[in-house]
Amino acid sequence: MSEQATPLMSTTTTTTSSDGDLLARVNAGDPDSLETLYDRYSPYVHGLALRMLGAREEADEVTQDVFWLLWKHKIQYDPDRGRFSTWLFAVTRNRCVDRMRSERRRPWTRPLEIDSDSAPEKSPEEDAFLSERRRIVVEALAELPMEQQRAVELCFFQGMTHREVASHLGEPLGTIKSRIRMGMAKLKQSLLAPEII
Repeated sequence: MSEQATPLMSTTTTTTSSDGDLLARVNAGDPDSLETLYDRYSPYVHGLALRMLGAREEADEVTQDVFWLLWKHKIQYDPDRGRFSTWLFAVTRNRCVDRMRSERRRPWTRPLEIDSDSAPEKSPEEDAFLSERRRIVVEALAELPMEQQRAVELCFFQGMTHREVASHLGEPLGTIKSRIRMGMAKLKQSLLAPEII
């Protein structure tokens, strides 16, 4: 009598599952759930890495590294600390900063783009959802006072340390730390309003 392996989850159910459900199944060893998370977020992870590193090959490596670490449980998401997407982008940013620091180089600065050539096809609903989420984040960032907005952008989108931001803007380090802390608190408050991200 031979046993047939049964799939952990059907593809249809997997693609419509929440990030939390998918992550739980990834932690249980379900490769289809990892593939769904990859399809859902890799264009954004890759876009952030490309913006920060400026080289497609390096962005490819960071994207692969982030999802490989997720699969191998080397990084752990804590739902009490925020949304999965926010955490995933922070992991990506940190991997890029680590790479830049190891090579002692400055981040590449150019507008955030999604690599549409390598982006997987999405349903119109998913595409609309992600576009709306990005619009909300951009609007929330634009609502910050200019000093806070600039400090947050330099730190989180260009990979600068607090000290580098202070030097770049010609401001005391304590002032920059305060601006970033206040800016991030305001962003969190704006974005945690009814399930925005």
